[in-house]
Amino acid sequence: MEAGRTTIRLAALFLAVAWAGTFGVSEAFAQDADVTAAVKARYEKLFSEYSRFMMNPTKTSPSAITFSIKNNMVSKELKALLLKDEACARKGGGICNLDFDFLLNGQDSCKPLKIVDAYQNKNTYVLKVSNRIEECDKGGYYKPYDFTLIEESGAWVIDDAAYSMKDDSGKIINFTLKDTLNGKN
Repeated sequence: MEAGRTTIRLAALFLAVAWAGTFGVSEAFAQDADVTAAVKARYEKLFSEYSRFMMNPTKTSPSAITFSIKNNMVSKELKALLLKDEACARKGGGICNLDFDFLLNGQDSCKPLKIVDAYQNKNTYVLKVSNRIEECDKGGYYKPYDFTLIEESGAWVIDDAAYSMKDDSGKIINFTLKDTLNGKN
């Protein structure tokens, strides 16, 4: 009879642990989904606003650097690199290491930026973004690019970006924003 009670106790314990684990995991997934949705919503709004500036530029339209810093979109490290490159560009007559709009991944915009995916990757978030150039340039190379976001001072901010492009020979080249800013491309 003692063996039967032990079996029942173990079964009850197992069910309690399984129940707590299932609902605890479900709650964690729900929290992650809420954070992902909030991050995505914030950046959709910012990208929409920036796209309006870039699709109808004026003399007062902000640069990607100015816009991203003003709106607390970039990490402290990335901000320092962007400001260093901007100072170098002013000193050198226009361009330093960064020769494209890092938010648009290009120099021109024909359609608003669009987030095609947002997901958590360990302790970061990834925003997969489309500059939608394929809708305007049917012969061009197109691939969404990724912004990696980190949490800094209570906000999810861009810490780096991963891009790809085709060179003149047709070879695909992958590079990051930080590598570009550090002169490694």
